[in-house]
Amino acid sequence: MNKKATLSDYIILLRPTLFVPVWTVFLIGHWFSKTRFDLLSLLSILLYTLMMGGVYILNQIVDIESDRENRKLFLLPDGIISKNKAFLLMFILFGTTIPASFAVNPTFGILFILSAIMGVLYSLPPFQLKARPFLDMLSNGVGYGMLAFLSGYTIHKPLNSLVLLQTLPYFFAVSAVFVNTTIPDIPGDKKAGKKTTGVLLGKRITLISGVLLDLISLVLSILFKDIICGIAATVSLPFFVIALVKPTKKNILFSIRLTAPALTIISAVLYPGLVLLLLVIYFGQKAYYKRRFNLNYPSITSGIDSDF
Repeated sequence: MNKKATLSDYIILLRPTLFVPVWTVFLIGHWFSKTRFDLLSLLSILLYTLMMGGVYILNQIVDIESDRENRKLFLLPDGIISKNKAFLLMFILFGTTIPASFAVNPTFGILFILSAIMGVLYSLPPFQLKARPFLDMLSNGVGYGMLAFLSGYTIHKPLNSLVLLQTLPYFFAVSAVFVNTTIPDIPGDKKAGKKTTGVLLGKRITLISGVLLDLISLVLSILFKDIICGIAATVSLPFFVIALVKPTKKNILFSIRLTAPALTIISAVLYPGLVLLLLVIYFGQKAYYKRRFNLNYPSITSGIDSDF
């Protein structure tokens, strides 16, 4: 393997796969504003994407040692991209996108900063919300379910109390998926001394929590007449229940990987251009990981042999 960094390595360092949930809820928030998706909308989502790329770089910098031990992500642990260069790219992304966000409008800029702060607190010691029970779930629910939604909404519309309430079904939908994502990491997190929601509650209670959170999302969707989140929560519920009733590795992984796309599919129906981006990310990464590391990634069954 050639350890010299290429442009594709720096793009992958931004974690394009993780942009998908950001775009999903951001676009749904924009759709709720009932405004046209114009050039300002496109520039706004681009700024938000690049800022989140900076957040994901920080997460990898903090996790270099654990990723090296677990043979994950490779770019920083294997020295393909140096820590200093990763820091530089992160600061460039934050330093350019945060000021530019206020050119959209002040409300968008404030939400943008809150999103960046949430991302930093999630990874950076001593805060490291990702290693604190319930705070890990809350930060994901607020960040992906609420702030991304509100950012998409406020590009063309002012913030109001009704739209704040409208984010609640998404907060619970994101939280439902997130708690189940902590289950495969329980053994590694215990070994590393991290006390995540999954570590604290254990597998069964965490799975019960996933079902309850999705049910709350569904009930709130009905109350708020939100057909988008209502459909997603309904489609997701059987997978959460199956994982609870029969908690095999396969069912738990499917409860994560087959429920999260429910909102994304709806978002792609609302904004068909998203389909092209999803195809580029999927097949682009597929080709990249095969060529660079001889890995079959992304794959819905990856991790199926892991112990958890």
